[in-house]
Amino acid sequence: MNTCRITEGQKLTQGGEVMRNKFRNTWFVLVLVLVTLFSVNLSALAAEIIILHTNDVHSRLESHTPQGLQVEQGGRVRLATLVENVRAQYGKEKILLLDAGDSIHGMNIDNLFGGMPSIEVMEAMGYDAFVPGNHEFNYGQEVLEQRMLDAKFPTLAANITKADGSLFAPYSALIKEVDGVRVGVIGLVTEETPIVTHPKNVVGLTFHDPIAIAKQTVEAIRSDVDILVVLSHLGYAKDVELAEAVPEIDVIVGGHSHTKLSAAQEVNGVLLVQTHEYANYLGFLRLEVEGKKIVAHDARLLPVTALVEKNARVQNIIDHWNEQLQARLGSVIGSSNIDWDGERASVRTQETNLGNLVADVIRNAAGSDIAVTNGGGIRASIPAGDIRVADVYNTLPFDNSLVVVEMMGMDILEALEHSVRLLPEQNGAFLQVSGITFEVDPKALPGGRVINAKIGENRLSASAYYTVATNDFIAAGGDGYDTFMNATLVAETGIMLRDVMVDYIVEQGNVEAPEGGRVVILK
Repeated sequence: MNTCRITEGQKLTQGGEVMRNKFRNTWFVLVLVLVTLFSVNLSALAAEIIILHTNDVHSRLESHTPQGLQVEQGGRVRLATLVENVRAQYGKEKILLLDAGDSIHGMNIDNLFGGMPSIEVMEAMGYDAFVPGNHEFNYGQEVLEQRMLDAKFPTLAANITKADGSLFAPYSALIKEVDGVRVGVIGLVTEETPIVTHPKNVVGLTFHDPIAIAKQTVEAIRSDVDILVVLSHLGYAKDVELAEAVPEIDVIVGGHSHTKLSAAQEVNGVLLVQTHEYANYLGFLRLEVEGKKIVAHDARLLPVTALVEKNARVQNIIDHWNEQLQARLGSVIGSSNIDWDGERASVRTQETNLGNLVADVIRNAAGSDIAVTNGGGIRASIPAGDIRVADVYNTLPFDNSLVVVEMMGMDILEALEHSVRLLPEQNGAFLQVSGITFEVDPKALPGGRVINAKIGENRLSASAYYTVATNDFIAAGGDGYDTFMNATLVAETGIMLRDVMVDYIVEQGNVEAPEGGRVVILK
């Protein structure tokens, strides 16, 4: 087991330059005053540790304006300012800055450069450790391994091994002294990764049971540390299981489920924290430690609003990478008079106009009977007005290519059942479709929810064969679509789905809403 040990005199990365005037940001000072007022009093003999944490940033280096709001929020460019202000307030020797994954993939600025822009920004912010999320594997093993080498902060993953049995990440755990306290940090990655990334990205890798590995790793390092932290990209539900199974852990800093925990949740004596998504909040966990015990804590989310100033150093890094993007992504390729709905909560639970458009584009390009694409592969909405290459790349950020297979109707029906099995819960496997319509009874048991499936005007025949166009992720059994493994490959085009989308918009000029009513969810 590789464990990275760092003392105060051996830091791997130097954080951003602390603001000289800590009262410059009135809003932040107010937040810190409130934190102080509502926090427990520290005894003179207790050590004080501040864990700052982020998760599921998905390449949001810059601030963004969520749909329905008028002001910007989030982004590492503002979050970096909060980090510097906390360091100025409490002293950097008390701060541990952690990221729980799904952070260097998602937006054009990262996707076209293998995540290097986010790595540079995280270095500038002085991160102490990072656990790769499942989306970091979307770049493929070679690119991700290079990014882990590029990073001047350690990447931790205790439960991923290569074919030869060695760790995939450089380290399984980090031991660092913080305000005189030895803090151990263990990295764990979701077992779902081989399902939610393209299988080719994880060939030869084994994702071990994180709870079993956690028990082994805790046993190996518990005696060497005072406080034990798990940096988890497992999701909140799995974090709860982990806390119940391994009470020797003190804190679980979580990610993957995009859960917003406004205060720490205590499970079996273990503190669980998570900060939602997109750097909308900076997680703040203040610990009072005596001996090897946390005697008091205070946890909250510090909102990253437009009132927080942008960090100049981070902005310079962003500006450099944005210059590389403009020539490739800035050109207008078409226009539309309507907003296109690609919101996470929409495309994972129902058909949307954008989902219908993407599916239509796939079927049109392939000339197939039907087309399906997973809602989880649609990552952003497109507003009315001019459409640029960047809009398409934000919407379809994955390196998915167009594939055509031939399937029996019974296998297609099984795929549709898999698509709607979790309704009304959000599910990245929910299918956006073209060339097929069906009804869903969400009150029926999973496996018997799809009724009245039709190809055009004709009922879907269980014994007939149909050509199905999709992305290579689904065709390879991604998102749990094992039924596609029964299909016969017709064409593996190698053409990127996002490029097919760009070509379609260029051809259309003005893009109009496609016909709806494809997935009818009964009341």
